Formats: sequence, C-alpha cells, structure tokens
Amino acid sequence: MRTQDIEKRKSYINFSIGNENFAIIVNRVLEIMHLNQLTHVPNASDFVKGILNFRGAIVPVINLRKRFNFMQHEVDGDMVVVVEVMNNDNHVLMGLLVDEVTDVIEFEYKDIRTVPEIGIKYNPDFLEGFIEMNGKFTMVLDVDRVLSISELAEVSEVSNMPKDIHENQ
Repeated sequence: MRTQDIEKRKSYINFSIGNENFAIIVNRVLEIMHLNQLTHVPNASDFVKGILNFRGAIVPVINLRKRFNFMQHEVDGDMVVVVEVMNNDNHVLMGLLVDEVTDVIEFEYKDIRTVPEIGIKYNPDFLEGFIEMNGKFTMVLDVDRVLSISELAEVSEVSNMPKDIHENQ
C-alpha cells in the first residue's frame, strides 16, 4: 500500500473519454501527444490499439474507451498520454488513448472520495476515487491498476518486441 501526504495539493492531468472526466497524477505522465501512425500488433487484446515509438522505446497504446467498455465511436480518441506504470518492481511505459486532454487540476489527496461498490459500469479497481470540482465528478485513475497483472504482462511482452518491427513506420 502506498502512503500519501493527504494534506499536500498535487497536480493531475485531466482528460476526457466521451462525456466522462478522468485524472492521472502528473508525476506519472511522461508526455502528452497527438496520435500519429501506430503499428498494429496481431493477436493482441482488443484494447491494445497498437504500438508507437516513444524516444526509442516501443510503447503499447491502450484504448481506454475499449478498456472501460464505453460505447465505441467511429473515430476513437486522438490524444495519447504516455505514462509510467509499475509492474512488480519493473517500470513499464504505456500510452493511454483518450479523446481529449483538457487541463491540469490540483487537489488534496484527502479530497478524493471512495469508489462506490455498486452502480459503476467498469471495474472500480482502476480508480483511486472521485473528486468533485465545479459540480462535476472526475474519476481519479490509479495507472498501476488500469490493467490486471496478466494484461500488464502481455503489454510488457509487446513492449519488448524486436525494434526492427517498429522501425518500419
């Protein structure tokens, strides 16, 4: 279990998927970029949109709309938030495909409300909780738990593919 300084204000990247707002703590975000060409990976999970080259590393891109079982649109999001995720003691880079990155918000950890047990249409394990700002709820993601252990292992495998596969972009 991680310890948090519950009194200290922290910055979060705020983004949207459809009409829903999400936040990820800034210190886990490496870059925000427009989606460019991806290389599709055969037999990957349906939520793995493909891979991209990020500073020489192969980074799997996770379609959060599919991962969270949101309604699909003809055009998925066009922004990728590259994050660092902890898998056991290993750092894994992962791109999160979102519709739009809106702004940076600040709040104290103690202001995060707990996730309700029922009435939520996706796995609440992904969430640290909810924050209410300006009358709207924003879901605070725990990036280390967006994927299960086995899914993270699959994404790690994709990340460790030979570079020559990705260099053809």
